[in-house]
Amino acid sequence: MKRFYIDRLIVSGKGHEDSVIEFKPGVNFILGPSNTGKSLVMECIDYVFGFYPSKDHPSKIVDNNNGYEKVTLILSTSSGKLTLTRTIGEPRIYVSGAKFTPGYYSTNHNAKSNINSIYLHLLGINEEHKIRSAQRGNRTQTLTWRSILHLFFIKQADVTRESSPLLAPGGFGDTTSLAALLFLLTGQDATNLSTLEDPKITEGKRQALVDYLIDKVNYAVTRRTEIEKELSSAQETDSYINIDQLRQQIAEIQSMINDATQQSHDLMSEIYQLNGKLSEARTVKQSFSNLRIQYQSDIKRIGFIVDCASNTDTNAAKVMCPICGTETDNKMDSSIIVSSAAELHKIKQNLNELDYAQESIDNQEENLIATINSLEEKRSNIDNLISEQLQPRLANFQNKLETHLKYIRLSDELALIRKAEAELRNELYEKETQEIPKETEYHIKDDYNAQLIHGFEERLRQVLKESRFGGAETARLNMDNFDIEINKLKKSVCSGGGNCGILNTITALTMSNYLIELNRHAPGFFAVDSSLTQLSESDYKEQNETIKQNFIEYLIKHEHGRQIIFVEQKKRMPFIPEEDEQAGIHTIIFTHDRNNGRYGFLNDVYNPEDQQ
Repeated sequence: MKRFYIDRLIVSGKGHEDSVIEFKPGVNFILGPSNTGKSLVMECIDYVFGFYPSKDHPSKIVDNNNGYEKVTLILSTSSGKLTLTRTIGEPRIYVSGAKFTPGYYSTNHNAKSNINSIYLHLLGINEEHKIRSAQRGNRTQTLTWRSILHLFFIKQADVTRESSPLLAPGGFGDTTSLAALLFLLTGQDATNLSTLEDPKITEGKRQALVDYLIDKVNYAVTRRTEIEKELSSAQETDSYINIDQLRQQIAEIQSMINDATQQSHDLMSEIYQLNGKLSEARTVKQSFSNLRIQYQSDIKRIGFIVDCASNTDTNAAKVMCPICGTETDNKMDSSIIVSSAAELHKIKQNLNELDYAQESIDNQEENLIATINSLEEKRSNIDNLISEQLQPRLANFQNKLETHLKYIRLSDELALIRKAEAELRNELYEKETQEIPKETEYHIKDDYNAQLIHGFEERLRQVLKESRFGGAETARLNMDNFDIEINKLKKSVCSGGGNCGILNTITALTMSNYLIELNRHAPGFFAVDSSLTQLSESDYKEQNETIKQNFIEYLIKHEHGRQIIFVEQKKRMPFIPEEDEQAGIHTIIFTHDRNNGRYGFLNDVYNPEDQQ
């Protein structure tokens, strides 16, 4: 599709040095204080674009030309440079270059050779097209350059208007403006007129349903925003995780826990058996101890008997019993000593064998205790492995799995929410565009389909979001007044009246970009004057949080691929962009100071207080 750009603006006259503004691809900033000719730059461009002054709509360059005589505009086109020169006060423009037949072209589009055909031809519109001009009947008018210029060129007088920037200001009716825009978006003109009407519905019921659908859409937007915010953090940390891998890792760790638990149980069973053996050994050991005591008692007893027998007086007839203390006959029997000695020998032998057995059972007890301690240590290590390593790892992977499953559930919900939101918006669009039909009336809005409008709305919301505009997610095109609406509020009240300028700029800029994106008819430039002038923001806001800051940064970041002409008071700018050809930034500053830089647009023209 054909595009053209503004290359240079020249205002000239006898006795004056030419006043020249050179424009470049990318974002062109024309900045300066009041009364330096910033808006005059736009007025001069518009004058060559075919503006015809009237009593109600005068031209600054005509009423106060300061002795300058001509305004020249040089355009870059697909066929080369095109020069257009208009003598101040005349209704015709001289055209030369870019394969056009040189000569004068009238600003009256009804004239045989008119400037309208030149500009439409630069857009690739080579044939005359009729568009609707009224709701009633089949009235039409010719598509003109002036009927679409407001979409790409906004002067200071129009930038803050409360009516839609998508509708042409001045004498153009809404139907004409909507029909012209529809032609740009779709190529549809008034070739086949239709007088079919929509079914008649109750206006109150329709409005109630519209309000209900708006609330549903806003709820869906709120929920979608919440999910997108939650998913953005989840995607940063867990989106790389594969669920099958997670489940495999969990199964492997669980298997390790099961194996370790079984080992612990097996060790416990073995420890239990060894403790039984240890108990048996200790019982035997206790028996050995008791037996040792018995043997020792027997040795004492036998020793006592032998001692008594050895020490008994063989001559005495009577002796005292050492046990009971009674007197008894002295009977001396040497066999007692012999048998006692034999028994004593046997007991000592048994005691020696008991010592050997005692040593064996002690060794057995010691070995059992050592083995049990070793098994207990192994079991403790396994239990620590389970509690301190395996179970925390298992819990970690289970948490990751649950987080990722939650992410998947949220993703599924987000898909459903988005689908529901789209369906609600379509239904809202259909209900909102239904009007109570009147006979012989035609509503041009009926020819705008939901897909076309919603495509524009999506891009509009994106620009508003990047400009940090409050409520950007709820922004939509109200089909009643064909203007932006935020949180169900008109632009003049959504955040204060000072927002009209910036919202009109963003709306028109988005539409011009949308036309280019759709590869439809549109010039390669967008120009606006004083979009920030009425915008006042809180002093408590950080600069990087202001709409002004973020909108200018948006222009620099996203619009350097085309040509933007941004005219603004220097003091209204959040920062002054520096000249950077590589980044597509061109800055022209009028200083209002004769001794410093460029005073203003027109050379040798100064304010009374600065004249010498």
